[in-house]
Amino acid sequence: MVIARKRQAPGSAAVALLTLLALLESQSALAKKLYKYRDASGAWMFTDRPPATDVPVEVSQLAVRDLPARISIRNRGTPEAPILAAINDYYGPVQVEISAESLKNMRAEPPLPVRVVVPARTELTVVALKPVGLRWSYNYQVRAVLGDPAAVHRPEQPYAPPFALGQQFRIGQAFDGAFSHQHPQSRYAVDIGLPLGTPVRAARAGIIMEVAGDFFDGGADPKYRSRANAVRVLHDDGTIAVYAHLHPDSIQVAPGQRVKRGAWLANSGNTGFSTGPHLHFAVQRNAGMELVSIPFEFAGPDGQGITPVAGMSLTAY
Repeated sequence: MVIARKRQAPGSAAVALLTLLALLESQSALAKKLYKYRDASGAWMFTDRPPATDVPVEVSQLAVRDLPARISIRNRGTPEAPILAAINDYYGPVQVEISAESLKNMRAEPPLPVRVVVPARTELTVVALKPVGLRWSYNYQVRAVLGDPAAVHRPEQPYAPPFALGQQFRIGQAFDGAFSHQHPQSRYAVDIGLPLGTPVRAARAGIIMEVAGDFFDGGADPKYRSRANAVRVLHDDGTIAVYAHLHPDSIQVAPGQRVKRGAWLANSGNTGFSTGPHLHFAVQRNAGMELVSIPFEFAGPDGQGITPVAGMSLTAY
């Protein structure tokens, strides 16, 4: 969720274009190369920079991805009577709020603040601003959150562990984890110790709402919080699954694609705010202009639900 503001000079009007980013931000990528080599200790390195020393290296050209603005606000009225419309380019609903910091000789219809849910790939008129005097100005702000606040978590069955059948991996951090699971968006997340390059599978069927796959590095520095490769899957009940810290250029799906339970989404990695290779998995919903994580269960033997716990060995049956 990002807050932005638009200021208008008295007596003028303009077309407002606003780019809003999700928690895991996608960035437009220039043509890049991926360098793979072993460092002095023998560990594999994956980076967008060539090695400083003369060592054997594999070089791959990464595809250029064009990631346009997902949410924009535009004036569909006239200079004298602005009509603000929200355009949603996500493959899922987004809640948009427009509020006024100040309106001078202007009337908003409907009155501000106003919240609307903009369906996937849709433009929706939100508010009309009408002058009521000779000299007018307006100053508004916009917020946007993925998902519909009317969504109710109703999984058809417990979630499949997000890796291949027969595999078993340890849960390093679970619900309310002290290291990084104290924020509402991650309170009910789990970190699974998937080795680098392990195929990540869909825990539940849905539509790919967003992908980010152009980041190369990670670490425990807070600067990496918005630099994790990730896939977001929109479920039929309106909740959203997040698969994060994915390997560079390993995304196997595209926005708008429908995937089945068990579909190959990407490979595990170590991008973003991370201390080592693992998969961060969470189920989220829009709680009303706030994206929050919600409790869930993994499928155990015979399909019964299992609440994830730190230290647990999780098996995909």
